[in-house]
Amino acid sequence: MNTSNFINLIGRLGDAPKTTTLPSGIVVAEFSLATNEYYRDRNGNKQTRTDWHRVKAFGKLAELFDQYLDRGKQVSIVGSMRYRKWVDKHDQNRTSAEVIAQSFSFLGGGDRQLGDQEMSSTMVADPAPAAIDNKTQRRRERTAVSLDETVLETVNDDLPF
Repeated sequence: MNTSNFINLIGRLGDAPKTTTLPSGIVVAEFSLATNEYYRDRNGNKQTRTDWHRVKAFGKLAELFDQYLDRGKQVSIVGSMRYRKWVDKHDQNRTSAEVIAQSFSFLGGGDRQLGDQEMSSTMVADPAPAAIDNKTQRRRERTAVSLDETVLETVNDDLPF
């Protein structure tokens, strides 16, 4: 009998990924992901239930998370569930669930307040406000589009649309 441990979550990041490097040199990224469930209660009132999931990624995927993801970004995470057992400082047995990410997809803009114009302009190298911390500034510099890049255009006049 084949069994599988597979989870696909669509949600928004609660905070920017926290990245560390293990003594073995492997990069690990951790963040929380919020998912919402909408339903109606007995009285017909619309209700929202938010669940928070702890997500971990290793290696190149962790580096990509650190580089491109930030608080509020909407993503789809595909991975597997892992349960860790540990003993707390009061000698109580505890269990925690983690999603070990294997792949992800960007789904939308992270800031619902920004319009499409403003969201696309954040991908261009603009002067950064003084209040932005160094990590965010480095992330923006790595993802900024250079104005000197060559843009290739292809024109297909024979297409019917």
